[in-house]
Amino acid sequence: MTRVAFKLLLFFTLSLAFSTGSFSQDTLPSLSSKPRNPDNFWKRVTVGGNLGFQFGSVTGITVAPEARVRTVDQLYVGLRFTYQYIHYKNYLYDPASQNYLSFQSDVFGGSIYLRYYLSSLFENSLRNVFAHVEYEYLVYEWPYVQDVNGNILGAGNTYYSKGKQIIRFNSFFVGGGYRQPVSSHFSMEFLLLFNINDTYNSPYTNPIFRLGVGYGF
Repeated sequence: MTRVAFKLLLFFTLSLAFSTGSFSQDTLPSLSSKPRNPDNFWKRVTVGGNLGFQFGSVTGITVAPEARVRTVDQLYVGLRFTYQYIHYKNYLYDPASQNYLSFQSDVFGGSIYLRYYLSSLFENSLRNVFAHVEYEYLVYEWPYVQDVNGNILGAGNTYYSKGKQIIRFNSFFVGGGYRQPVSSHFSMEFLLLFNINDTYNSPYTNPIFRLGVGYGF
């Protein structure tokens, strides 16, 4: 997905999220038969963020503030801004020294997601379960560049040499999670996601775990 397409998707998502701001809660379709009290736009907004972590050949720590708004029933549209510290362990091989090479990178980007809570369908603990889909765009730098004359070997018999290479990567996540209320406004959220665009340049290894907090107004 190009940067132009990403901007169009962002514009569409913001339009969808904020176009509902002029409607009260009782005008939004719901799968629940319970009566609802009218509220304003800000009562449908949740802010928070999460810490993400993964371990393996690619070890990463993620810090990501986010905001989301409820649009239809329990469907939320959210925006997430991301910083990651990524460590690649034994990711490349140097035949001259017969050593595997490790390196690290700082990653920046953002994402758009849809999340649906099951609270309209269940009255038990399943009401806190949610489904989650997300598109993410990241930019990061490698300390190596592809070079047919390079002396460092990567996956697929690709050769590299030392240098700077800017990598732009698109990820598509699917999964779900569980929300644990702490108070009338605060909650903890646990997510388990899979990146269906898991390629060699991906900064992730599946599965991906996130631990987040949310504050509803």
